Amino acid sequence: MDVFDLPEESLCMLEERIGMKITIIDNNGIFNYRQRRAVFSEFRASHKKNAVCRCGFSEKCIAHCRYAMNRKCMGTDSPFFSTCWKGICQIVVPLTFASVHYGMLYAGVFRTSEVSPPEELPSEFLSLYESLPLREETEAEKLFPLLRIYADGIIFYLRRANIVNDSYDLRSAAISDFIHQNLDRSIGLPDLAERLGLSESHTSILVKRLFGRPFSEYLMQRRVERACRYLSSTDLKLDETAKLCGFSSAFHLSKVFKRIKGLPPSRFRERFRNEFLRGESE
Repeated sequence: MDVFDLPEESLCMLEERIGMKITIIDNNGIFNYRQRRAVFSEFRASHKKNAVCRCGFSEKCIAHCRYAMNRKCMGTDSPFFSTCWKGICQIVVPLTFASVHYGMLYAGVFRTSEVSPPEELPSEFLSLYESLPLREETEAEKLFPLLRIYADGIIFYLRRANIVNDSYDLRSAAISDFIHQNLDRSIGLPDLAERLGLSESHTSILVKRLFGRPFSEYLMQRRVERACRYLSSTDLKLDETAKLCGFSSAFHLSKVFKRIKGLPPSRFRERFRNEFLRGESE
């Protein structure tokens, strides 16, 4: 059997076993083989196989199922339920290996009692939506352990068979390392593009696909993460912390920190120390 046949055959068997359609969405073409032979077919890689997803399909669907879920999956390796802007619920399983995020496995389509479909959708959408099983009345959550083991297994197989294109792993690491090494100075997309040897437009697209957010947003997230470490483990003043994290001033740090974390740096430091002291006294 061709090494490319087994993944698709196993997915068909999984669908038959659980009674749900499976979609595989990769991270920036990582499942396109080096000879440009795709591991999974266009049918497997698109939610349009589901009539309810196909009806009213738009850029909002791509923004949710690729970018938003890509971003969420980078923070967890456990399956979860996700409800899109249409009100369609699916099981999402992160495809990860050794802290590298490859994409997402989606299973099933459900409706929920918590969300009503927006009125802007085509008239036929509602009948398709109403025909879906109600998530609360299924035992879909019991499939989480099975789907997680399967997701781990498929990535292990693709890596062992030398099928996945690991060049994207290297670019992800290169971008992350570049930002880490330069967080204490002013850097922008042109600097990263020069390091990667790519155009600014290509670099911008690459960052969004790999990390689920624009370069500027990802950079600020990393700056705030470093600031959190200084705030929780040192007595540095806010202006000193701002300089070490690449912010132009303490005011700039405070403004961005509050937007991302929901509280000012001083309150973060106070809360962290109170929780630490409480833990020490117990």
